[in-house]
Formats: sequence, C-alpha cells, structure tokens
Amino acid sequence: MSNIINSMLERVSNPKLAQPCPDRAQLEQMFKCAVRAPDHGRLRPWRFIVLQGEALVQLGHAFEASQPEADEAKRLRLRSMPLRAPMIIVSIATLDWEHKKVPVWEQQVAVGIATQHLQLAAKELGFGTMWRTGEMTETESVRAHLGLADNEQIIGFLYTGTVEGEPRAADLQPLDEIVEYRG
Repeated sequence: MSNIINSMLERVSNPKLAQPCPDRAQLEQMFKCAVRAPDHGRLRPWRFIVLQGEALVQLGHAFEASQPEADEAKRLRLRSMPLRAPMIIVSIATLDWEHKKVPVWEQQVAVGIATQHLQLAAKELGFGTMWRTGEMTETESVRAHLGLADNEQIIGFLYTGTVEGEPRAADLQPLDEIVEYRG
C-alpha cells in the first residue's frame, strides 16, 4: 500500500504532543502539500500562522482575555490550553463574501482540506497533530491577537509535535454504514 494511503488509514488525533516539532524545512514541505488542496476559482483562501515558544504563551493570554469573568481556575486552564503542544499552526480562511462563482462555504472547505493536507504531511514526516476548534476560533481577543481581518475566519488550531507514548489505534467506521453503491 502507498505511503499516503497508510497515512490516511492510520491518522488519528493525538492530544499528547511534545518536542521535537517540525523544523522550517519540514514546515515548508507541509505547506507545499497544504496548498495542493482543491481550490475552485484559484482563490487561494488560506493563510497560516505558526506559533511556538513565547507565541504560545501570548496566545494563552488571548484565550484568557476572551473570558474576563472566569474564575481563577478557568483562567489558568485557558492560559495553559496552547501549551499542550510545542507548536500550533493556525489555519485561517480569507473569505471573499462577494465572489460570484465560489460561495463562502466552498472557500471554507478548501481551507479545511488544506489543513487536512497539513495533518497528513505531518504524519508522513513522523509528527502527530490535534485539530482543535471551539469557541476560541471566534473570540474577539483571539482574532485581534492574531491580527485577523474582518473577512478572515479561524478554521482551526493544528496542535503539532511528536506523539507521546503509543498512538491510539484508528477506529474505522464500517463502510456499509456510510457508503451506498448504485448501478
């Protein structure tokens, strides 16, 4: 079986990630894979921000600022969320709301596929990932911290690093539950 098929069949989310994480050359390979995602109209609606070290601490402060009414335990949890991996790649969709042929949902899907390509490339290079979303993708403090424009949307935070311990086995859904053959 080919490497890409193996990577796809074995891909799982890895919540426990440590150093090392991809170096600059490996990241460039990953981003070259990402931008091969289908892109109707060649809009290239993706943008990525790579966060490491102090940048992760600063993102934690932006997470915390999103909930100023939270108690100290919750604020500590928010601050520490970005520290669960040595690197976070923020996948951002730069949306053209007025495009005549390519609806916004299709632009968002293109960035989602680019993010999936990042995951597969990371796996192929020996790294693990965890694609996280949730309320932090939409809070004003996080948007401002990352310098997002009004037409930009966070598609996900791709936590990236080396898997700690044994990766869990892929849980494959039975195909007869999701595939229908006709003709």
